[in-house]
Amino acid sequence: MILNLIFKSLVSLFCVMWILKNVVFPVSVYLVYSEKYILLSSACANAMDESWFSDQYKDGMLESSSKVHLLVCHEYDKTRKIMLFSGLDENVLSYLGLEALEINQHSAEKLVEQHRFRER
Repeated sequence: MILNLIFKSLVSLFCVMWILKNVVFPVSVYLVYSEKYILLSSACANAMDESWFSDQYKDGMLESSSKVHLLVCHEYDKTRKIMLFSGLDENVLSYLGLEALEINQHSAEKLVEQHRFRER
C-alpha cells in the first residue's frame, strides 16, 4: 500500500514537472518576450541594412552610426537565446520574424527576398 502511494506520488510529480517544463514555461516565456522579439527583429534587420549601405559609401560618420545601431542586434540575439533555451521551437521564432516583417509594412520585395536562392 505504501509503495503504491509512493509510486503514484512520484508519477504525479513527474507529470506536473513535465507539464511545467514543456508547456507552462515555454508558453509564459512566449507571452513575455514575443513583442520584444518582434520589435528587436525588425530593428536588427534595419540596422544590418543601414550597416551595409554605410559600408558602400565609405563614410566614417555613417560607419560609426551604423555600428551603434548594430548594438540592437546583440539584444536581439540575447532575447532569441532566452526564448530558445526556454524550450520554444525555432519555427515559432521564425514565425515571429515573419510577423515583424508584416507588422512593419515592408515592401513585397523584402518579404520575398528571404525566400530567394543565393547559391546553388
